[in-house]
Amino acid sequence: MAEMNKLLEETANYLLSHCFLLGGVEDQRSKYLYVQDHLNEVRAVFAPLGYAVLLYPVPLQAAALVNEHEGSQARLLKYESILLLVLRLLYLQKRESLSASADQVLVTVEEVQAELQKMNLPRRLDQLTLEKLLRTLRRYNLARPVGRLTGLDSRIEVFPTVLLALPDADLADAAAESSRTRNELALYERPEGESSAEDEE
Repeated sequence: MAEMNKLLEETANYLLSHCFLLGGVEDQRSKYLYVQDHLNEVRAVFAPLGYAVLLYPVPLQAAALVNEHEGSQARLLKYESILLLVLRLLYLQKRESLSASADQVLVTVEEVQAELQKMNLPRRLDQLTLEKLLRTLRRYNLARPVGRLTGLDSRIEVFPTVLLALPDADLADAAAESSRTRNELALYERPEGESSAEDEE
C-alpha cells in the first residue's frame, strides 16, 4: 500500500509539473501505465482542485491534466506558440509517411527553419533562441532535442501531445489572429503616401 501511495504521489506531481505524460517515452512509461491502471484514483486526487485527467490510448498513448478555469492554463510566449504550431504541422506531415509501428517522429532544425521562413517573421530564430524555446516545450512534454542543436541537420523529437496542446478549434483562432496581424503589419509598413485599392474607393 505504501508503494502504491508513493507511485500515486509521484505520478500526480509529475502531471502537475508537466501537464502531459507519454506511454511511448521510456522514462515516462511506468507513470503512464499507472494512470491507465488507476485512472479513478488519479482523477480523485485532482477533482477537488478542478482538474480533469484525460487518457488517450494508442496511437497517442498520452495522459493529460486539464484545468478548465480561466487563467489557470499554461501560457506560452509568442515565439513558443509559433514553434509549437510549426512542430505540429511537421508532426502531421511526418506521421503520414511513417509506418504505423514507428514510435518516434523526428524533424530537423532545417525543416523547422524552412517552415518558420514561410511565416515571414520579423527575425530568424538563432540556435540559442531555438534551444531556449525548446526548453519550455520539453518541460510540457511536447518536444525535445535529440542531443545538442549544433546545426541544420540536428534533430528534434516531436511528441504526439502537440496535437492535444493545439486542438483544431485553437488553430482556427490562431489562424484568424495571424491573418489580422499580417494585415496590420502590411498597413503599418506601407510607404508614406502610398494607398491601397481599398483606400481609393
